[in-house]
Amino acid sequence: MITTESARVAVTWRWRQKRTIRLSCRGGESNKRRWGRHSLAQADQEAEDRATRERIRTCLRDTLFVEAGAGTGKTSALVDRVVALVQGGRAIERVVAITFTEKAAAELRDRVRAGLETAREQQSTSETTIAEALASLDRAQISTIHSFCQSLLYSYAAEAGIDPSFRVQDEVMAGRRFQERWRIYLENLAEDQEAGSAIDRALGLGLSTWHIETLAVELSRRPDLGTLLQTSSPQEGVPVWPDLEEMSAALESLPVQVAPADDPLLERVKRLASLVNELLRSDADRESTLAAGAEVLTTPWGVSNQQAWGGKQTIERVRSVASDIACRLNETLHACRSQALAAVLHVVVRFVIADAGQRARDGALTFDDLILLVRDLLRSNPEAVGSLRERYEVMLIDEFQDTDPLQVEIALAFATDPESGALEPGRLFLVGDPKQSIYRFRRADMAIYSQTRGAVGAGGAIIPVLALNRRSRGILLDWVNAVFAPLIGPGWEQDIQPEYRPIYDGRHAGDFAGPGVAWVGGDAGEANARQVRETEAAQVVANCIAAVEEGWQVAERDGTVRPASFSDIAVLIPTRAILPALERAFSDAALPYRVESGSLIYRTQEVRDLLNCLTAIDDPADEVAIVASLRSVAFACSDVELAEYKAAGGPWNYLSPVLSERQGRVADGLRTLAAYHEARHDCSVAALVDRFVAKTQQVEIGILDTGNRNSFRRARFVVEQARAFEASEPASLRAFVNWMESRAGEAILDNEGAGLDDDEDAVRVLTIHGAKGLEFPIVFVAGLGTAPVNRPGAYLIDRSTSEIGVCIGSKYGNRSFKLGPVDRLGDLEKRHAQAEYERLLYVATTRARDHLIVSLYHAKRAQNTCGARKLIEHGATDHAEKRSQLTREAKSAKRAFEDLEPDPTEEPADREFEESRRELVAGATVRRYTSATALGGQNKDEKRDESEPWARGRGGTRLGRAVHAAIQSLAFDAEDAVISAFARAQAVAEAIPHRAADVERLVRWVLHSSQAVERARSAKRALREVPFAVQVDDTVLEGFIDLVIERDDGIEIVDWKTDQIAPEAVPERLREYETQAGLYVYGLEAATGRRVSAVTYVFASAQVETSPGDPRDLSSTAQRQLLNAGSTAA
Repeated sequence: MITTESARVAVTWRWRQKRTIRLSCRGGESNKRRWGRHSLAQADQEAEDRATRERIRTCLRDTLFVEAGAGTGKTSALVDRVVALVQGGRAIERVVAITFTEKAAAELRDRVRAGLETAREQQSTSETTIAEALASLDRAQISTIHSFCQSLLYSYAAEAGIDPSFRVQDEVMAGRRFQERWRIYLENLAEDQEAGSAIDRALGLGLSTWHIETLAVELSRRPDLGTLLQTSSPQEGVPVWPDLEEMSAALESLPVQVAPADDPLLERVKRLASLVNELLRSDADRESTLAAGAEVLTTPWGVSNQQAWGGKQTIERVRSVASDIACRLNETLHACRSQALAAVLHVVVRFVIADAGQRARDGALTFDDLILLVRDLLRSNPEAVGSLRERYEVMLIDEFQDTDPLQVEIALAFATDPESGALEPGRLFLVGDPKQSIYRFRRADMAIYSQTRGAVGAGGAIIPVLALNRRSRGILLDWVNAVFAPLIGPGWEQDIQPEYRPIYDGRHAGDFAGPGVAWVGGDAGEANARQVRETEAAQVVANCIAAVEEGWQVAERDGTVRPASFSDIAVLIPTRAILPALERAFSDAALPYRVESGSLIYRTQEVRDLLNCLTAIDDPADEVAIVASLRSVAFACSDVELAEYKAAGGPWNYLSPVLSERQGRVADGLRTLAAYHEARHDCSVAALVDRFVAKTQQVEIGILDTGNRNSFRRARFVVEQARAFEASEPASLRAFVNWMESRAGEAILDNEGAGLDDDEDAVRVLTIHGAKGLEFPIVFVAGLGTAPVNRPGAYLIDRSTSEIGVCIGSKYGNRSFKLGPVDRLGDLEKRHAQAEYERLLYVATTRARDHLIVSLYHAKRAQNTCGARKLIEHGATDHAEKRSQLTREAKSAKRAFEDLEPDPTEEPADREFEESRRELVAGATVRRYTSATALGGQNKDEKRDESEPWARGRGGTRLGRAVHAAIQSLAFDAEDAVISAFARAQAVAEAIPHRAADVERLVRWVLHSSQAVERARSAKRALREVPFAVQVDDTVLEGFIDLVIERDDGIEIVDWKTDQIAPEAVPERLREYETQAGLYVYGLEAATGRRVSAVTYVFASAQVETSPGDPRDLSSTAQRQLLNAGSTAA
């Protein structure tokens, strides 16, 4: 039995049946109000709200911790408190009011001004007092926590150990400076033997340089952890090496000779035995050897034939012995990795703290530095605490649920009496809604909120509750309470999820045309995720159109009711997964819309297209970006045009000298890219982007095509980001594009377009995070069919115990590094993430004023943790009407300039001439060269133009090229240290340094474990990277063969494959290479006159060697395809 403070009602929670709630007044009076609304009388609710607000205005000598539900007026309560303090005689300069963002701070200042002016008009106090406050308002400390800390540090710069003329770097400048400092640090590791040894050991165990950089970057963004890790590092493992000879003997004693050759258990036992034997041979580098074979330690056993093994007992014995050995080796591996990670973490912590100190000395602080320095100042300098308390009498904090641990510590230091250590009454006013705490990725933590609430409560603070909602209609609040009371729950674990407190109707709006609360969708059956998103997006857009066509009514601020327009509608989504489908649906319906949340902007098609163009301008080797840019609105080349250009022998390399001989739109586009490539160093990045957008008329084309301003907004967004990126110092185009790509993958808070172009009648699309603090007449909540992805980061912490764990590396392939109680903290983080997702749904649904439509589309196989299933489980469909699926065509919106006729060009194109010319060119430019991989469907070894030296090499991917290059260069009997060095070098050369461990693992297996390599060692002759060329009619077949082994019975062809597939998938994948293998056989036999006796494909990742078939059959099939290709080209 739990008693809620706001309603003074007894609540019985039934969790086992339908998760319903029974609510009754203390007096026992029954109330039949629908959908589970609490039975407290409306008059009592309003009376309690008035009493709470009166307490806020009058209890000025008490500390207040106000919990205010959605739409109940948190900020207005804070404004009332500020006005009351001024009326009580406090100077406005001695009041600190803190809120979350600069925009919110500006709005808060305006509202305080309006409140003071209203108080002056009511003449409830001396006009002189109010007039002085109004005159001094611009000097009042109404700001973000960062601005407050900045002002304090200017007064105590010397005590804080910083340059008095310090400046605050924005996020862009801070990130660039950190990257540069980290780069310099790594380059100077030779001077730090301890750090170098720690990093080398970790790299040998499978950690990548990218992972180490991630540790540093994440720690720099969590300044409170640096001190904790300095004083109390997580417990590291102690590696204990088992008796390897005993293990080897145990594996040799197993009756594996009776098993079939292709049995999965036998394969794993062999791999395990090979690993143990390698460990016995490599005393000096056992850790790296163990890490290279880590995958076999956790590989599933597969299904074996009991009869072939001689019975169930034999299989169980083999599995038991092998499992015990694998488990013990795995324990040793993870202990080694834990120890290595602890050493690397020490290096990272030392660097991050040293870098923070250097920033302080240089006077180049980050926003996090401001808070950390003030916290440390207040901890160590009693004089600073006294000065702060003397300068300001009261601190008020809005949106307290979004406050991080350092900010809480600053607030409590201000409010605590230094002598008694007790909370001084009246110093602190906190207001927030724990049900709206959704910024855990910015270090807001429910455990901190709960602990602070308990601490101030124990210190004598009053904890009133505001529950009268003046935003939403009562029918919406009925649904919210009915669904979220059981979903959020009674607060059994306050450190993870707060108690749900209901919100009541304080608006008293009448009935409106249109649904109050409705839902669409539901179980989409066997449809896949993409199909579900497409269907959902189409229905959301159709319902947006219906809202206007059907005349749904909405209310103005003054209560005036009018028909809805598109600008009244907001579509809120939790992630950007559904955004592409929504954009297509809006475009198909010609419905105006604008995407406002910054995290969404990065993934819009216009921004992606522009970034592809910039990538192509910077890097003439990036053919994917070049083709993507040609297909974009900047050049508008069709797939047919691109195919015809390539078929005619046209190069993608826009620096190729033969480009001048080419004509057409594709060639013109490539020449434009070449011109901007040449000019990229002659102007700033922002100027280059601006000129490119203007030259290619992307804005004009976008407006003509879509009829809305999205293309303008998004082009402007990229240009503004470029200006911000190079604000501190000049930057390269590549650095800017890489930064934009990294931003696209981060959780960010900036909004693009919010509050702009308000004259446009367009639907707004926002993330739920971006919509927090806002409200809309009509809200569609969509994209709930996918379960939230928990990405906790490298550092895990339990705020209630201050325990820290560190986990980095991939959980796939047994490549993770763990330090501390990672498993327990990981489970705790999952529970926090799930609880926050439930609060995110609450935030989304409480943004609506008049109409709420919840899309519950989800696939049959969707996880139970997805938002749609959660809402359905807790009654979302029981308490709202269902909207039927709409199938009509959109007809409300019309494309801009649809009726305009374009002026004819001065020289109209002659279609017949163009077609005849195209046929002539196609007939005269027979494709005379092809390759085995091109005809085989892989295009891995396509002959490259000599003007493309960067493109030489093997493999269709960067990983493949790195592996092939290393195998090509290394001796068959290369030592592990040499392999490791070559692997790292090739990974860097292919721009994948973070995958050096993967390259090393694949190369090591090929050279040490491949039977093909063993045959090459013992053969009379073995040649690598063997080129061949054979002419068939007008077609020349050319290619490279990875390895040719000269045997007594003929030639063996060996081809390395780096496909990331499981062993059981090899046969299916091998069929895709049959044509390629046949062409190798035909080409080599025709070029040498020698017989090919065998073809072997070595799949390094799956550790499988096999043949695609008999060389004669493969060759015959391939010859037919080669002749067909020649006739087609002719």
